[in-house]
Amino acid sequence: PKPSKHSFFGKRNPTRGATPARGQETHRGPVARCEEACGLADGNLYSTMASKKTVLALEAERVALEREAYDEKNRLLNQSQFQELLELQTDEEPEFVEEIVAMYVDDAEAMLVELETLFSEDKDTEEDDVKVDYTKVRGVLHKLKGSSSTFGADGVSTKCEELRMHCIGEDLVKCRSGEGSLRELRSRVDELAEFLARYTAKTKEITEAKAEGGE
Repeated sequence: PKPSKHSFFGKRNPTRGATPARGQETHRGPVARCEEACGLADGNLYSTMASKKTVLALEAERVALEREAYDEKNRLLNQSQFQELLELQTDEEPEFVEEIVAMYVDDAEAMLVELETLFSEDKDTEEDDVKVDYTKVRGVLHKLKGSSSTFGADGVSTKCEELRMHCIGEDLVKCRSGEGSLRELRSRVDELAEFLARYTAKTKEITEAKAEGGE
């Protein structure tokens, strides 16, 4: 049976909306940033474009986006996993995929905020009450890797595993920056989220064009 969009990734992360630690950059969310940059804040841009393009042309553009995501160099998404997700959408629930995408990005962002708090500058001391809790970090990484694997986000899953290995060695410098660091994980999640914003916007374009009788 088709999973509910509310249970697709299991229990939601309790850290959603967590307040960043002192000195930590506040992230507005990659999807919001991308939508603003693309002029989607008021929802008018793609509605206008849809009327000027045929459904066939729009679908060709969506296929091009999929190729970009599945490319071995980009490694944004696992093709079979993501296609399986896309096939869950039906005419009865035309926004199913969009809502699953938003749920994944939202949860990933919350977990990244938690990780950034755990690795904050306050944790540079060796005092037991303020140093990094690597056990907790590995727990958060395990959840993020699990939801990313379910979603098909291979690139994010790989970065989670690389950071987990640095945590096993309790190497704070490598955990914070460089190959396999939290900084790389943040960059990877943001890159994927911005791609997904473009992809869901294109899908919405297609839906609107079909509703208007485009060919």
